[in-house]
Amino acid sequence: MADKGKAIDWQAMSDTEVEQHFNPRVACPDAASHLEYFIAESAAARKRQDMRRNIAYGDHPREVYDIFPGPVGSPMHIFIHGGYWRALSKDEHSFVAEPFASAGATVVLINYPLCPEVTLDGLADSVMRGIAHAASHASDYGASSDGVHISGHSAGAHLSAIAAAHDWTAHGLPADLIRSAALLSGIFDPRAALRISINAEIGLTDEVAARNNILTDAFAPRAGIDLLVAAGGDEPDGWIGQSTGYAAMHGVTRDVILVAGRNHFTLMEEVADAKSPLTRAMLSMMGL
Repeated sequence: MADKGKAIDWQAMSDTEVEQHFNPRVACPDAASHLEYFIAESAAARKRQDMRRNIAYGDHPREVYDIFPGPVGSPMHIFIHGGYWRALSKDEHSFVAEPFASAGATVVLINYPLCPEVTLDGLADSVMRGIAHAASHASDYGASSDGVHISGHSAGAHLSAIAAAHDWTAHGLPADLIRSAALLSGIFDPRAALRISINAEIGLTDEVAARNNILTDAFAPRAGIDLLVAAGGDEPDGWIGQSTGYAAMHGVTRDVILVAGRNHFTLMEEVADAKSPLTRAMLSMMGL
């Protein structure tokens, strides 16, 4: 299973095949019902969990994050939502915080401006500034200031991979700020998105897509980061190949986790289950 999708060359696919492999809402026709689940579960989670909403890290209205505080000195876990860089927000993903907050982490859910209002370059810059802001204020929130752990889903996994390669000293933070990263069903080569219908909403250009291609040496993760890569076992081979390709290129030592019976959206239900092997692995990376 760990090699599923590895040999798929999306550049040799027809446009129809690229759409089927790289548009999750085509690959998963009931995507709308899963997003409704996200919304309902997130509303319930916000009622159950102590939290602080919409802490600003920049001037844009979407440059905010939510905090689910943990015990004093708890590890900080930062989650970056997906939506193909052009949709969704932290608010549909509050449910993801629960298993980590309940286990004793301080959880941060980052919002960011969306394409095409901003370019993918600008979007990534916002997320890096959001991570830096949260990390710089960790002690203000009762969390440990000894590095942070990140995870992201879909486009959020792409942004998490950027964070894993980022120079945090430019923000006045330690080079080894990121201690672990869980990349969940990521799209790592934005050039594939140039050939799907969603790009009418994203507005990627050849240059921006190439510049943000994580499957290059320019985005080699910093030494010492504990990396976990996962995808749904029922996702298309082309999409899974993004995860196996990242792991192979960047020397991820953990086996890629392909969760049987899960698609692009239901993978997040797996993450929300504190007893799932995937979530237990993520908690272990944080020492919980």
